[in-house]
Amino acid sequence: MIMKNIFSDTIEIDNLEMAEKVIQGNLDSFLTLFDSSPACMSITTEDRIYVRVNKRFIEIYGFDEVEIIGRNAREVGILEPLEHERVSSIIKEKGRIKNETIHCKSKDGKDVYAISCIEKMEINGKNYLVSSFLDITPLKQQQQIIEQQHKDILESIRYAKLIQKAIFPSKAQVDAILPESFVLLKPKHIVSGDFYWVEKHANKIFIAACDCTGHGVPGAFISIIGYKLLSKCITDYERTNPAEILNQLNNEFQHANKQVINSGFEIKDGMDIAICVIDTSKMTMEYAGAYNPIYQVKNGTLNKLATDKIPIHLFTSNTDQKFTNYQISIEPGESYYLFSDGYADQFGGENRKKFNYKNFQDLILSIQNLPMAKQRDVFNKTIEEWKITSDEEQTDDILILGFKVP
Repeated sequence: MIMKNIFSDTIEIDNLEMAEKVIQGNLDSFLTLFDSSPACMSITTEDRIYVRVNKRFIEIYGFDEVEIIGRNAREVGILEPLEHERVSSIIKEKGRIKNETIHCKSKDGKDVYAISCIEKMEINGKNYLVSSFLDITPLKQQQQIIEQQHKDILESIRYAKLIQKAIFPSKAQVDAILPESFVLLKPKHIVSGDFYWVEKHANKIFIAACDCTGHGVPGAFISIIGYKLLSKCITDYERTNPAEILNQLNNEFQHANKQVINSGFEIKDGMDIAICVIDTSKMTMEYAGAYNPIYQVKNGTLNKLATDKIPIHLFTSNTDQKFTNYQISIEPGESYYLFSDGYADQFGGENRKKFNYKNFQDLILSIQNLPMAKQRDVFNKTIEEWKITSDEEQTDDILILGFKVP
């Protein structure tokens, strides 16, 4: 398709209507132009038997003229049977061919790809097919290389998705810690910059939803770093206070970035995150966040648990700002939702607008009677239908982690 567009104007230069006028006036002049044309040209009978080919035709396909004249392209070996049948069908249906890519073979068996125009023309009272071909084999070969490289890259990214999935907690692991919960993770580009983190140590449950800058491969790399550093904050630094975890996470990113800067580069990315720690023995929940809030649904009311407007910095040495730690009492059956901005910011609907946070909140309240697993299905179906309505491509990674207090 792309190469057709590239050559569409070029093909028109070899205007067969002009050639027909030349034939009507002077057949010798036409044949002179035919033989000297830089395009590969041939004249065949209506049943596609070669009667004349030009010098460029001989150069490209490598056959001697005596091997070609009196035979058709399939008999010579220029077209394989299926391709010969396809070309014949187009001519039979449309009476001509214009800017069609045809797969041919040279005498030594090499692939030749040509953008082709074939027109019916009357010469000396008889009907013939005059064909003009432009050799696009080098471009086709480059296209095939690019397509293979694209395939290899996609395979690598899909394999990276398996690695990323293996690092993040599985559904079974999450369910073991939070029996009434769900995770909806919808990457924009195979791998995700959004990630979730759920761990249990003693009587404390650690839960986080994180949104790394960007998406795709760069976001996925940052997500893996972030995930490992969160676990390190607990295991190595024994941080259990959410604000202290975020402060330590910030410091860890700064340390990692300094190592990169010393190598002549600098990571200019960041992370928004909401984190909460449930103490099941005291029935309390501490929470903190970098831009991302937490939604609480209690007694049929949705409450926004605000957090700090401070991101996790990967691009600045300013770590003077510290995160605020909040604590609330909790009761079994209360619902909590941690999320990235991908769901609310998804464009769609009849007016191609963002889903927005108001609709997101209303949707949360409307499904409180459903089990968490069913809520996930509703969230997924709703956003897919929102996109389909306006045929919008997903604009960002999407992450929602919902749970009921155990």
